[in-house]
Amino acid sequence: MSSAPQTLARPAEGGLPGQLALVAGAIVIGLAVGALARPAETWAGVLTAALFGLTIALGGAIFVAIQAVSGGRWWLPIRDVPLLVARTLPVPALALGLALVLGLTVLYPWSRADVVAASPLLQAKAAWLNAPFFLARAAVVVLLWAWAISALHGRLGQADRPGSPAWSRLARTSAAFLVLLGVTLSVASWDWIMSLEPEWYSTMYTVYVFAGAFQGGLAAMALVADALERSGRLGPVPAATRHDLGKLLFAFSTFWAYIWFCQLMLIWYANLPEETLHYVARWGAGWSLPFFLAFAFCWVVPFVVLLSAPSKRHATTLRTVAAIVLLGRFVDCHLLVAPALGPAEPFPFAAVGATLVVGFGMLAYGRRLLPAGA
Repeated sequence: MSSAPQTLARPAEGGLPGQLALVAGAIVIGLAVGALARPAETWAGVLTAALFGLTIALGGAIFVAIQAVSGGRWWLPIRDVPLLVARTLPVPALALGLALVLGLTVLYPWSRADVVAASPLLQAKAAWLNAPFFLARAAVVVLLWAWAISALHGRLGQADRPGSPAWSRLARTSAAFLVLLGVTLSVASWDWIMSLEPEWYSTMYTVYVFAGAFQGGLAAMALVADALERSGRLGPVPAATRHDLGKLLFAFSTFWAYIWFCQLMLIWYANLPEETLHYVARWGAGWSLPFFLAFAFCWVVPFVVLLSAPSKRHATTLRTVAAIVLLGRFVDCHLLVAPALGPAEPFPFAAVGATLVVGFGMLAYGRRLLPAGA
């Protein structure tokens, strides 16, 4: 099995096709109108898109850090792909900034004085949940992630092979990033998502968000590597490498399902009113179908399809499963956000539109990050 690193090449044309840019522009205009007419649905959609993109980008960085610390070699044929995914972080970070700054009082009940005045629990949390400190924490978290991804990219560019001094420096940087991730992802999960329902909490929440981020990053890597290989910008991906990537996607889809079930089962079994409100909101008011669709897309499909070794090695099969998993990640991100604001819409136009814009932006930005070809 070959484990030699491969070099990416930039496409001859930059950016995305003009048609996609026009579509993205039309969606942005629609979202701007929606922010005035239906602010709750619109800002929930923008936050969904931001979380979807941020978790995918973080997943790429987490993958590199784990492989560098463990000294893995199997991923070297696609070594540039995960950080290419990770370096698109500024695009969803911009969407997050818009949602948190412009949609703060719409999305987060603790930011409204009348809600806080009526809740002794929120009054007790006011030292943490207040707008200036909240926005400052968000800025610090995103900047730390961007710095860490830049550091990983620089170290990986200098590292030629596992065991070399440069690789040891990459491993040390990766270990520091993983420690930093534990703190920053916890803060981000509590602030940006769990505080949408500020009187509810779960001690498993950060682990759940981490599992989804790594799963989404793996799915995005599989799609990007496949697209680059088919376009000739990445050399042939060995079947063994594709097989290992498929095994990771299979394994972490099951890990995500395990955390999904554990959190649900423990809250259902305890049946405490202050805990069950999270699931009550997601089992009614039109949210039950998306709730179980997310489980089907994020676990049932990858588990059933990728159970056999040949399916993991088959490029078309892995590509299809990865696309379905990413669809499941979108549904799951939407379920983390929107049910806190009210009943489900017949169709989540704002969430779909904002996610398409973020996705187009990440694709365009990623294309510009590709090194120039010969």
